[in-house]
Amino acid sequence: MQSIKAGDIVVSDFDLYEHYSVVSDEISTDGKPLLISATQRHGTVKEETWDVATQGKDTFLANKQSNLSVAEILNNARSQIDKWHYSVISSNCEHFSNWCLGLKVSSTQIVGASVGAVGGALLVKCCVEDPKPLDYLFGVVTLGFLGVSCSKAQPKLS
Repeated sequence: MQSIKAGDIVVSDFDLYEHYSVVSDEISTDGKPLLISATQRHGTVKEETWDVATQGKDTFLANKQSNLSVAEILNNARSQIDKWHYSVISSNCEHFSNWCLGLKVSSTQIVGASVGAVGGALLVKCCVEDPKPLDYLFGVVTLGFLGVSCSKAQPKLS
């Protein structure tokens, strides 16, 4: 955690998905930085302690670069506290962190899930004789999850 600094993006691995947070310039009483992120838990952006935001999951520094200053990144992040309307598809934690950095507002996890789901449906259509709705559901869910797992964030190398 010593190489993590304010304005960085950290990613917590929740197995089925990853949670993106902006590292704050505020330090909690346990000596860890606070994290600013959009969460489904709150339905908006909050600044929380490291342990609350990461929920004890493995967390690493993301390989994300920005042309903005740390002050601009943190101003962006804090400007959305209690204002950002969380949506898993269009305004999730990855969308939020990219927006704070001044990057394209996108989510590799959503793209991966979408591509996987479409691929799963097409695979069922091509390979199953007389497919039933449950066959499509299985294909969509299976390859959708595979798509998310293939879109995992890359740790920043020192």
